[in-house]
Amino acid sequence: MSIYTVVIQTLIASPSGALSPGPLTFATIALGVNGGWRKGVYVALGHMSFELPYVVLIAFAMNTIRDILSSFIGDIITVAGVGVLMFFALSLIRESLSNPKVGTRDIGVKGTSNAFVIGFLFTSLNIFFLLWWLSIGFSLILLALEIGFIGVIIMFLSHIWIDFLWLSMIAEAGKRGIAITGRKGYRVMLMVFGILLLFLGINILMKRFTSISLL
Repeated sequence: MSIYTVVIQTLIASPSGALSPGPLTFATIALGVNGGWRKGVYVALGHMSFELPYVVLIAFAMNTIRDILSSFIGDIITVAGVGVLMFFALSLIRESLSNPKVGTRDIGVKGTSNAFVIGFLFTSLNIFFLLWWLSIGFSLILLALEIGFIGVIIMFLSHIWIDFLWLSMIAEAGKRGIAITGRKGYRVMLMVFGILLLFLGINILMKRFTSISLL
């Protein structure tokens, strides 16, 4: 197995996870309103701070992790993740209904620590992210392990830059969009994303506990 093969297959498979719309996507756009692409970088750092050790752990204990996530512990993670998601969604909705006279320079979720924490929490408590690495992602890990542990590092580097690029781009898009639409556009965006996140939270619970998906 060559390094070239690992890199190419990682680049092909990674967008199915990294670019799929989800809670982290909408949260990053909202965070990017104040800070642009830099907020996206902090979100990506928070995301990576969980993803890297998780991938390494899977490489050594895949069956154990799969058993854990299929048990009641997986249910607890799902409920906790949806709880965080709902809290953030309601915060966005509340913000959309407040301070109608604030200028565009004062809007947005401030603080790099918020972005890092959101990146970490929305990753570590996202049951579908966790399962992605046990399905599509695991095939990449197995492929990489044919080279050795260095193959896992190469695979991860081939994957994670997509997360950084994507999250930075959508955070900057949030900032540029608000620069055009102003406070009114910002309030509408927060309301829409808040409602979408609530919907995604309900959908996550239904898929986990009833196998019914609204999407």
